[in-house]
Amino acid sequence: MFRLFAIGGLLAALARDGTAGQATCSNPGVPVGAAASRELLPGRLSLNLTVGVLPVSSTETLDDVSGPVRYDSRLTLLETRLAAEYAITKYLAIGGALPYRVVDVGVHYTDPSTNMERDPSFAGIHARNEVIRGLGDASLHVRSALIRGEWTVYARLGTTLPIAETVHEDPFALGSIGQEHQHIQLGTGTFMPFVAAEVQRRFAPWTAAVWSVAFLSAYENSHGYQPGHRISAGTTATRALAKTLAVSLAAEVHAETAETWNGVIPEDEGNGGRYDIYAGVTAVWRATDRWSLTSDLRVPLYSHVTGNQTDYGIVAGFGLITSFDLAPRASYRGADIDIVGPAGTAAPLVPVAGKITVFDLWADWCAPCRELDDGLAALARAHPDKLAVRKLDVVDSDSAAWKAYLAADAALPHLKVYGTDGALLFEQTAPPPVLLRRLEQVLR
Repeated sequence: MFRLFAIGGLLAALARDGTAGQATCSNPGVPVGAAASRELLPGRLSLNLTVGVLPVSSTETLDDVSGPVRYDSRLTLLETRLAAEYAITKYLAIGGALPYRVVDVGVHYTDPSTNMERDPSFAGIHARNEVIRGLGDASLHVRSALIRGEWTVYARLGTTLPIAETVHEDPFALGSIGQEHQHIQLGTGTFMPFVAAEVQRRFAPWTAAVWSVAFLSAYENSHGYQPGHRISAGTTATRALAKTLAVSLAAEVHAETAETWNGVIPEDEGNGGRYDIYAGVTAVWRATDRWSLTSDLRVPLYSHVTGNQTDYGIVAGFGLITSFDLAPRASYRGADIDIVGPAGTAAPLVPVAGKITVFDLWADWCAPCRELDDGLAALARAHPDKLAVRKLDVVDSDSAAWKAYLAADAALPHLKVYGTDGALLFEQTAPPPVLLRRLEQVLR
């Protein structure tokens, strides 16, 4: 048999924080949170609702008082997971997830020589047709992000919370004396700390990433059960195929060490350790600036198991991702600020006579543009008689504004800065700190 939480861990990999994009958001086709943006935008709350389906099957021949019996089992795991993450700073975020699981179990007993149905003496004791449902183990985590040019490094640290229903008695001890028992449990009954790391780099037009995550089993629960360690690793390559569509290719390895009951590793059944190799593809459609839809498909390539364990099938997943900005927008109170537009149009960029004029080319999907906006607002409030800020929403790479003022492969954020005489002082695409430092030098 198997431990359901271990299979849930495989599904959880579909809902992990992926990465795509870059420091200057040159690819508006990759939406925030799906595979997620590199940047943590302070004050942004991201929500991710995913549904995953995993079929599991097993066939074995068992001995009964009247002869051998072929035992075919089929299980379908449906997991719905709600995950949330809130960015406190551009380097730190906190988050959590809550899964709800439904397991449909079906068993069939036949005579291996005649294929006729059998009703063995142990029918219903070991496994039976049933549906099991309930909450899985929740989790809490903190995540940090460090961006250096085209490189991004993520680290995540957290723990699962033992809120799920678990088996209350050792099923192997009950089975040995012919008592009805249950192997399926929706959680571990323990806190399992986990650590994850991911490194990503942009190789235009692709974004490549390698990642790993480890769930560590530290102790037995109150019923003598201790889960195995779970370790996963993988690599992804992501590319935008259109303005609102991105596709990722993935290769993953998922491993688990043996479980124990009262310090003993089950020999004939249960999880004695395994690893599985999967290949997959993910598609992300950015329906609006705030809402994205995802679909995942993972195909098993190879499995190695210790003992009598079930085979994992194809994993399919679907997701809905959105975000909300809870922090107040930058304040330009008392500053010289105006909008150039309407949004997306190639409106003339006319410098303000006698002032240094900054034309900020931005878009709502660009997380660094929000960071730059905070810095521009502070400078504009500090120099109301010297600095004028004009903002043009370029919308996306298909707009007239983008085609008029940015190259086809240009990135955001992008500034055009003119002097008091109307002459162009500089024009640059760069991360917000670089642009703000250069503007401060002009204002001195």
